[in-house]
Amino acid sequence: MLAPHIKKKVDELWNRFWAAGLTNPLVAVEQITYLLFLKRLEDIDLKRLERGFSSIYEGHETCKWSYIRQEKTNPAHLIDVVFPWLRELDKHFSNGADDTELASLNNRMADAYFQLDPNKGKVLSDAIDAIDQLFARAGEGSAAQDIMGDTFEYLLSEVATAGKNGQFRTPRHLIRFIVELLDPEPGDRVIDPAAGTGGFLFSTQQHLMRKFSAQENLVLEWDGTPHRTDGAAANPEQYSAIHNGANFVGLDNDRTMARIGWMNLILHDVTDPHLLQGDSLSKREGKQKLKELLEPETYNFVFANPPFTGTVDSGDLEPDSVLFPRVGGGGKKKEDAITNKSELLFLWLMLDLLDIGGRCAVIIPEGVLFGNTDAHVRLRRELLAEHVVEGVISLPGGVFQPYTGVKTSILIFRKVTRRGNKQTLPSNTTPLTEYVWFYEVEEDGYSKDARRNPRPGQQNDLWDALVKFKEWTSHGRTGAERFEKTLLQPRYRTERWRQALLRDTSDKLTPAGEAFSTLPDTSMWDGKVWGIHELFPELPSDPKQAEEKVRAMVSGELFKLAIQAMNPAAQKAWEATLGSRLSGKATDEQLISAWKKAAKSAETEFKKMARERESFFEKEESPALPIWKDIVKSALTEIQADAFILGILRSNQPPKPMTLLNIEQKLTEAAREVAKLDGFDVTLRSLEIDQPTNLKAAKHWVVPVREWARNDEWQSVDSQLTGSHDADGLVRPAYVKAMLEEGLYDDKGALKDGLLDPDCIEARDLNLSAGQYKPFDFAQLKSDKNVVELISELKTTELDIIKGLDKLLALVEGRE
Repeated sequence: MLAPHIKKKVDELWNRFWAAGLTNPLVAVEQITYLLFLKRLEDIDLKRLERGFSSIYEGHETCKWSYIRQEKTNPAHLIDVVFPWLRELDKHFSNGADDTELASLNNRMADAYFQLDPNKGKVLSDAIDAIDQLFARAGEGSAAQDIMGDTFEYLLSEVATAGKNGQFRTPRHLIRFIVELLDPEPGDRVIDPAAGTGGFLFSTQQHLMRKFSAQENLVLEWDGTPHRTDGAAANPEQYSAIHNGANFVGLDNDRTMARIGWMNLILHDVTDPHLLQGDSLSKREGKQKLKELLEPETYNFVFANPPFTGTVDSGDLEPDSVLFPRVGGGGKKKEDAITNKSELLFLWLMLDLLDIGGRCAVIIPEGVLFGNTDAHVRLRRELLAEHVVEGVISLPGGVFQPYTGVKTSILIFRKVTRRGNKQTLPSNTTPLTEYVWFYEVEEDGYSKDARRNPRPGQQNDLWDALVKFKEWTSHGRTGAERFEKTLLQPRYRTERWRQALLRDTSDKLTPAGEAFSTLPDTSMWDGKVWGIHELFPELPSDPKQAEEKVRAMVSGELFKLAIQAMNPAAQKAWEATLGSRLSGKATDEQLISAWKKAAKSAETEFKKMARERESFFEKEESPALPIWKDIVKSALTEIQADAFILGILRSNQPPKPMTLLNIEQKLTEAAREVAKLDGFDVTLRSLEIDQPTNLKAAKHWVVPVREWARNDEWQSVDSQLTGSHDADGLVRPAYVKAMLEEGLYDDKGALKDGLLDPDCIEARDLNLSAGQYKPFDFAQLKSDKNVVELISELKTTELDIIKGLDKLLALVEGRE
């Protein structure tokens, strides 16, 4: 979670590169990432030295970030010195491909170039200063690591262009949801064959760190972003597996994208990430690394959001006919792949990559679920008949805006049949998928317009779907029936966070030049983000309550200080108006005028001292500073109220000096109390998803894949059984056996009429669109009529429509 002032610095950094001519968002991201990577490299090298490896900077000390800072106004130093070294970074390993963070560098920097205009020295200087400022408070430890990863993610989130440059940005809340759905374990091998910037891969590692963290310390943002993941519950083997890049494999066809993705994983502390450039669908001959990474049946999980509605050059497609089905038949194209549509080919690839029992969750365009081409139907038949489709989660339209408005769903399946045991489809064999669970997401926590603004704390169906999917996969139909008319949500709360350095003012001096002596020890601070109630236990966790408490405490103190500061002015005004008051000629206006004249300089001095204390507040976007200014203003307003002043001046006794306080010291203490309120407000959710509300209609439903239609006239061969179903409505095994012997499908592969219930999936051309099976809820019909009357009306309306069509046909044919 980046503080607003850090986001602002990232925005400024982005705008500087944009203004310097790098208007391609992907190029701008890449150039900024190079600088982040160069800063990270120096830290990585220190760790390598601690482990006994030689420095990657030997003979190239001027390539260190610490030196680059000295040449920050000289882009030529980066262009002519640093980047030539970076392009050959592989050569600077003493032991070749060692097992450090850079082991998978794999020549991927060979075409890395710094593209800033050599004359833009000021832009580079500003950029380097901005990056240093980002990490100034966090130092070089884990806090800096967190900020670096979050900075990268924020950079990507700011890229809002359509087309090629926008395709890689899968919303991170959807990625986290998908990973949590399938819940991998340490050591599981995960692959994304269309990895982009590696979002699914680092989110998997993030999920594992969350899963094995001390739950009492774990904090989740409203959208599921985890914080304070420490991995403390993992044993050494598990912890190593969580950081082992060999378990996080990704491929992307775009070399720039793959390089950005690899640097993203490095910045997120994944050691030796296996994210490479390569076309997952292309021929593998002569591409040894590609062939190794795409070895069939070697992965436990596939998470992906492959390109939508793309096409592949059939001549470059991997020719493995077991991987990609052929057209078949007797035509001249019988050996061609059944399709060149990328969204279908990627799904066949994912099936091939999974080991038996492996699971996949993939975002797909809705057309994959109901398309009627041979390839569409063949793919769905294979998924349903030979494997287990666990669920289909329909996403709201526009979740990928502004990139695309394509309607999408999440398809979840488990591999059951080995690639060598594929059947000839269609088949009479009973499908391995008995039922499919569908869920319709209407709210995902963001607005539905092109802006996709976050809506923290409001309804988010993803949390409900997460619980219900796990109930379904754990307990089958019984689990699916649980919470059918209940919406489950976490609890939400707001906290104020800050980077843990309010107490860093211990090195500042008072305006009088004296060091603060009452400040606690700051050695405990680590530069990470904490709640103000954790930093200052006397404050409530709710920001509003904290503000009210501090305001109530400080307001009274400032009022006392203002009275003391203005007391000399009050004495002066009292003495100046004494004669007129004794003679009875003093009017209220005269008294107040005398007060204002006497009080002007005292008021100015008090305001000056209050302004000097503004140095204790955050310089940018401080929520505490307006409160401080308001308390100061209120104190002065209250003491200068007409009634208050007149009460002092009309007294028979001169204003008495109050107990003398050190106004400057007390103002300092008061300002520091208010400054505790600095930070930024964050909406958090509870770890549990256990807050139920009633639903008018179910958001999920379970549909059978194959369900036999009732045939009351059927008789067994021995005539001992009559009717396809028994008294309990269950289909008779003898009936099923008989129908399968006769065959469900004709010679052309078409389903025979009347054998299956028209509402089952197999009877609907294997359509997997959630809306196709959404139950009709009669209870939602706003009508005084009962269901029987409504059905009767529908039948009457249908007859009227048929009569109208008959009349229209007669007119067209000239019979009327």
